[in-house]
Amino acid sequence: MLRHSSFLPAESERPEHDSSRTSDRLFPQREPQIHAAWLIVPCLACDFLMAPVFSSLGSPPSAVGVAIALGIVGCVLAQGNLLAAWLAWDDGPFLRRLLAHWMVAMGLYLIWLVGFGLAVRDLKGMPEFARTVVLGVPLVSLAAQFPLWIARQWFGWRLVRDVEDSAQPIEPPLKIRDLMVATLVVAASLALARLAPADGKNVWPIWTAACTVASFISSIALLPAGALLLRMQPFGRGLTWSVLYASAWIALEWILVAILRYYGAGLPPRPLLVALSSLMFTFAATLILTATIARGRGYRLTNAPRRVAKPRR
Repeated sequence: MLRHSSFLPAESERPEHDSSRTSDRLFPQREPQIHAAWLIVPCLACDFLMAPVFSSLGSPPSAVGVAIALGIVGCVLAQGNLLAAWLAWDDGPFLRRLLAHWMVAMGLYLIWLVGFGLAVRDLKGMPEFARTVVLGVPLVSLAAQFPLWIARQWFGWRLVRDVEDSAQPIEPPLKIRDLMVATLVVAASLALARLAPADGKNVWPIWTAACTVASFISSIALLPAGALLLRMQPFGRGLTWSVLYASAWIALEWILVAILRYYGAGLPPRPLLVALSSLMFTFAATLILTATIARGRGYRLTNAPRRVAKPRR
């Protein structure tokens, strides 16, 4: 009588790729790593050169000079949005994230301040402007974080690292302590913005406009970037869609320019239009490069299920 095992393939003959396929499906292979210096060095250079480049613009400024200046602004704005995204989506303890967030932000501000001090010769106006920037940044950063916190609380978006033996993270329910900390952060941001030099003028409309713009940029840039670059599989598909998405915004600008020119409406100066495209390009490039580095190190956005507190009996 033939053994039942004779009808089965030997251990050495069994396909070895089944388990690897399952592992790849659950834990996708990481992309080739890009050294973080390719991101850090240009960002620090943009922070330092922002004020000197603007101060070197002639009158009238050239199209190339304005494009470079606003391109630097795009990279600096992207840095602020990336810090906001990390604070809102990271999986570590909130107070530790908050401290690290503002330590990095203060370091970037000091680099900008050194460049600003070297570029500005009017020492009388320099301290007031620098103080206005440092006192207003927390409020604007909070506005940029607002749609990101909504994505975390409603959809469970959390930035985690792929580890094969780790369980799916669970988003804990909000506690009274969390609400108290959030209230304290908002109150402190408003208080700092109120301390900014105003010269007797009402600056709250300016802060309102700045916060509205920050929330809008975060909504149309970071939320799609997170979905495409940190969630979509495979990464190449998300990268392609993110490039197309950024290109669509740049193309939209020139489509509007063509429509206005067709109807004979007034147009902004051409150097400003080119510079706006440069700003959007560097902003998107900074986000894409950061996401590529993060994905290469195994980070991704996940929908963490929320833990529902059970009522006590």
